[in-house]
Amino acid sequence: MQTTYTQSKEKTELADLSARLLAFALDVLLLLTLIGITDFFTFSSNDEALFLKPERLLHLVLAWLYFAGTETCRCQGTLGKYLMNLRVTGPKGERISFRAATLRFLLRPVAAVLVILRFLVGSDDRVRRAFHDRVAGTQVIAQ
Repeated sequence: MQTTYTQSKEKTELADLSARLLAFALDVLLLLTLIGITDFFTFSSNDEALFLKPERLLHLVLAWLYFAGTETCRCQGTLGKYLMNLRVTGPKGERISFRAATLRFLLRPVAAVLVILRFLVGSDDRVRRAFHDRVAGTQVIAQ
C-alpha cells in the first residue's frame, strides 16, 4: 500500500502587528471619509455637542457593519486587510460568523489598550493573536 502526502499551498502564518496596524489605518481612513460624507448630508440638532450628537450612533453602526460585514464575506477581511493580503479566519481556516465578527469589533478597543500596555511594559512580541481574536475564536493570517 502506497500513500502520498500533498502539502497545501495555503500559508497559515499569523499576521504580525505592523501589517495589522497598517491595514487598520487604511480602514480608518476609509471610514473617516464615509463619516465625513454622512456628516455633510445629515443635520445636527446641536452643533456645540461634539461627541454627544445623535448621528454618532449612525457612525458607530456604519463602522460595525463595515468591519463585521466585510470580515464575514468571501474575501474574509476589510479593504485594508485585503490590500495587505491578510484574512480573518476561524481556527481551522474557515470563514467566521457574523457573531464572531461582531465580538471582534466590540472587543477591539480592549485589545488596543492591552497592546499599548504590553508595549509600555516591554514584553516580547511573540504572541501574534490579539485579545479580541482569542475571545472571538478567530485569527488573522498572512496570505
